[in-house]
Amino acid sequence: MKTTPFWASIALTNALAVLAQQYPEPPPEVSDCTASLITTLCDYKPPGPNFAVASSGKAHCWEYCNEHQPCDFVIFAAGNPYTGTGTCWLYPGETFDESAGTTGCDFLSVYDKPDCGDAEPTPTPTAGAGACEATASPSAVATVCGYPAPDDDCFYSCSASSSSSNCLSQCVEADSCSYAVFNPNNPSNSPHAPGSCWMYSSGTFDPEKAQTCSGAPEQFVYENPCPKPPTPSSSSSSSPSASSPASSDSAPSPTGSGSPRAAAAQGATSDGDASNDDSNGSAPTGVWLGGPLALGLAVLMWQGL
Repeated sequence: MKTTPFWASIALTNALAVLAQQYPEPPPEVSDCTASLITTLCDYKPPGPNFAVASSGKAHCWEYCNEHQPCDFVIFAAGNPYTGTGTCWLYPGETFDESAGTTGCDFLSVYDKPDCGDAEPTPTPTAGAGACEATASPSAVATVCGYPAPDDDCFYSCSASSSSSNCLSQCVEADSCSYAVFNPNNPSNSPHAPGSCWMYSSGTFDPEKAQTCSGAPEQFVYENPCPKPPTPSSSSSSSPSASSPASSDSAPSPTGSGSPRAAAAQGATSDGDASNDDSNGSAPTGVWLGGPLALGLAVLMWQGL
């Protein structure tokens, strides 16, 4: 009997029909973004752990790429075929390399840079509104290892940073920052993921201070593209009256020791008898005779009578 394969195929068809009823086709996705399919792959080099995120669908993956720049292509890894969910793979700063994947199936869908119409690509996060535009896409002047921390041992000049772009933005907004070193303390060793930011208030990057890398570079060096103008010194900004002595031909102070009134008061004090000077503004009075002298005059007048 050769009817077994026939009945087996019938059973399989019925099973698929039941599954289709339990898991209907996912609803169509609504998005302002579109992207062209480059190719489908069986596998591709995996992204870093910071750049693989759960996705509700292909359209969400396009939107996520648009919101996390730089992103020149994106890969959607299918998960549940009935709900349309999967995983979104990003490769910031890279271009698609077809030789890094294997063709022959459609597990991975590779899309070019999404076009989201009026929804402009979200720039890389910076420290604030004061950052200059050059920080959005920083270009490292060197990639090194073992470069020493700032002179203050990171007490004031080091901070956490969401990316190298954010690090450079912090350098631009700092009161004084000549250059910055971004340390990608993330599993991907990527400047587009979180790390630490070292800011150097003066001087220039000295490659002689760096050490030889045993593997991939671990530090990214950036010069400040928008340095602030030097702040005027306190001595030059102070007023002339506070910074220079009075000239010799200036008018004497009314209460100074060189005034005529003060000289008169000093002379009267040195004589010891002149106690009624005009320093208090009162009118001069006559000579006052009192004490023993007045008594003697009174006795002489009495004797004369």
